[in-house]
Amino acid sequence: MKEYKTVNVSPEEEETAIRYHETFGWKLEETREVYNESQEIVGVNEKVTLYGDGVVGSFMRGFTGNDGKVERQVQTRTNVTHFLAMRFSRETAMKNYQRLSELQEEFDTTDYINYQRVPRKPIALTVIACIALAIIAVSLLQLAFGETAAVWEIVVCVIVPIAAVLTIVLSWVLYKKKHKKVIELNTAIAQRNEEIQQRIDSILEEAQALAEESNIA
Repeated sequence: MKEYKTVNVSPEEEETAIRYHETFGWKLEETREVYNESQEIVGVNEKVTLYGDGVVGSFMRGFTGNDGKVERQVQTRTNVTHFLAMRFSRETAMKNYQRLSELQEEFDTTDYINYQRVPRKPIALTVIACIALAIIAVSLLQLAFGETAAVWEIVVCVIVPIAAVLTIVLSWVLYKKKHKKVIELNTAIAQRNEEIQQRIDSILEEAQALAEESNIA
């Protein structure tokens, strides 16, 4: 008894699809190319030609009476559907069928782990805080040279620099902690992905050997 499956792939993926299925004991029965073009209307341009006055936009409609004509230009887009419908079969009574099915299922469900995004350095926040510090520093110099200031201005000159310094220090401390954590995590992910790659290679190697053995038998 045979089992069948049909897959749709792009023409560029044809050879890859054949190699993949043959690795797990499938045989190509038929390939059918599907190609279709269709036109889709995406818009209509209108313009009004006035006799003796040249061309004006369609917003003049209703003001020109019978002195002109409306021209419509339809804009279309060509949609192309192009793929290969490939039909494969596999004999369920062949040798190693059960093991090949198990290997294919494991291969299809095995995937790499995505890496974590490394956090950005808090450069923008640091620049803003430094600008604030510079402004306050100028204000303090002015006070030092005898210029008068209200109490609230003096308070601001003290609070803002302290807040700015604390913001800079805290942002970089948090960045370093998060950056270190992400780097450690990505290192572990890289090691795990290497193990996954080794397992994928092992699956393909075993499946190919079993498929060849089944074909000989």
